[in-house]
Amino acid sequence: MNGQLFCVIVGLCAFIVAFVLGTAATFTTGIPLVGGLFNGVLTSMILTIGMLGTRNKYKWSGTVMWFVFSTAAIFTTTLGPPGVYKLLIGVAAGLTWDLLYRVFKYRRVGLYLGAIAGGLIITGLLILILQLMIKGFATYLSAGSGNIHVSLDRLISYIYFLIPMNIVVTICGVFLGEKVFEKRLNDILKVN
Repeated sequence: MNGQLFCVIVGLCAFIVAFVLGTAATFTTGIPLVGGLFNGVLTSMILTIGMLGTRNKYKWSGTVMWFVFSTAAIFTTTLGPPGVYKLLIGVAAGLTWDLLYRVFKYRRVGLYLGAIAGGLIITGLLILILQLMIKGFATYLSAGSGNIHVSLDRLISYIYFLIPMNIVVTICGVFLGEKVFEKRLNDILKVN
């Protein structure tokens, strides 16, 4: 299978899982950030399978997967309030993962550090962009005025809990992605 096509499929699969689980978790608990914690393990696992499936064969796997994921998320609350700013967040997260994975010569340390750094970039950029929207500098990036203040307030109020949990969730997802890939998919997925 073509590496780019494989990354597009994996990015869409990761979005579908994140959207369905995140929406269900938010609906049942009433807390928007809970959805991200629930779906974070599976999303990280799926994206890790994409990274491993294209290792050394396609250099921009993370960037393509996160671009597809963030494009699909534009009109949803996955990755924050609806808006095209999600493309910037997705590309930055994916590019970070790709670069760190490559710097560490496609070894585990790069896989983990890239995923963790990408997750931190998502949170940091989301806070920055929401602050810019509130100040009127980036309102064109939003799909609607919505509850940007509420989203930012919730994000900042949970930040000291969210960052360590995000790191743990990402590590668990990458670990599971490695195990699934090694045990079940390594021979099946022959990506060029």
